[in-house]
Parts: sequence; structure tokens; C-alpha cells
Amino acid sequence: MRCSPPAEQMQPPRHSLVWLKPAGWDQVQAGAIQESVPVRDAIARWRAADWPLVVCRAVPGMETGRIALGIALPPDESGNKPRISTSVESGQIRLQAPALLLSTVLQSAPPQWRAGLLALQLQAAELTLELRVFGSLAWQTMTGMPYLRTSSDIDLLLAPTSGFDLSAGMVLLALHAGVLPLDGEIVFPSGAAVAWKEWRDVTAAHGANGAGSVLAKHADRVSLASCASLLASLDAAPCGR
Repeated sequence: MRCSPPAEQMQPPRHSLVWLKPAGWDQVQAGAIQESVPVRDAIARWRAADWPLVVCRAVPGMETGRIALGIALPPDESGNKPRISTSVESGQIRLQAPALLLSTVLQSAPPQWRAGLLALQLQAAELTLELRVFGSLAWQTMTGMPYLRTSSDIDLLLAPTSGFDLSAGMVLLALHAGVLPLDGEIVFPSGAAVAWKEWRDVTAAHGANGAGSVLAKHADRVSLASCASLLASLDAAPCGR
């Protein structure tokens, strides 16, 4: 069963993909009128290709009813990763979808990653865990442009709805991180997202009973959260195992 987002979560979650209406693109382009020519050209290219933007954390002071969005461009010759930040009125979103499933990005991954990613995807499926992908591998899959470098990470999202999901997912990520450059976040039912490596390190230091705190990213802020409160959100999830 798939959980529905909490009723109070009105905007799409971070890392969601959104496609804009023509008037939404007009807003993006109007907001970039003072930007450099390469930025304006990139936005025009995105619009022409109808590629999605990614939902980001809301900027402090952002007008109610607007959604913070981003576009990441391929690394330049120096390895810099240009990013475009923008926002649109929520009514200008034509379509939205979660981050890409791991199973959909396998063919876009470098050959040296494919066997490991396939094994990870199959083992996650056996545990009925849904792994999603954001970051460079996702952008490369969506656009066909070269985002990945030898130093790139594989950014994954694990969204547990129960203690079993969390424990099984952490074991799986730790196992495959030995052969793949895995990174990414655990997204708890409350919407709080924690780097899975930080969760691993804090729980290893303080035990798995909820002691310790971690940095949690929310739709509109970043804050310290107790591990106990995040574990409690799993117990309260309406469709946990």
C-alpha cells in the first residue's frame, strides 16, 4: 500500500518533479531577465524540451502559494555544477511526479554501476522497498545530457513507513555502499529528510533506541531533530507494515 502525504503537506515534497504550464514558464523566464545569457538560454532549452524542474526547499520569506524550484545544469569544464533557482505560483504546475524510481535509471548509469544498481534494485523489490533517485543520475536520465563524472555520487531516497522498512533499508544501503558511491536521504513520514549516512553514524554512536539528534531537512527549513521523534513518526504512519 502506498501512503498518502499528510493533509497539511500542500506543496509537492522536495525532489518531486514538476512540469509547468506555459504561464509558469513565462514566470520563470520573467524572473531570470537579469540573469546571464547562458542561464536564460538554459531556461529556454528546458522549456522547449518540456523537461521537468525539481521542487526545492522553500526560501525564507517566499510568498504564500509559490513553489521553489530548481534546475541543475551539467558540470562545466572546471567541474562546477551550475544551478538555477526559481519559483512559480502553485497553480502553474501542470503535472507533478515523485523522483525517478531506481529501476528507470539503470540504462542511463555508467556501465560500471549497472550490475550493482540492478542487484540493489532487485533486493529492494524483494523487501518491497521503493528506492528513488535524484541528483546527477536523475538529471542525466531525464535530459540525456552528460551530468555524471568519475567522482559523482548516486543519490537515493528511501521513504520507510515502518521500523522494518528503515532497518532493512539501512542494511541494504550499507551493503551496497561497499561497491557503489551511494549517498542520499531517508524521508520519514513527517516529510523530514535525513542523510542516511548521518543516521547510520548517529545511531551507531548512540544506539538504535532513538538517542541522539540529526540534521533534518523539511519543505521550508532545516533543523535538528531527535532520532526518537523520527522513529515515532514511523510508528504513527497510517500505512506502516
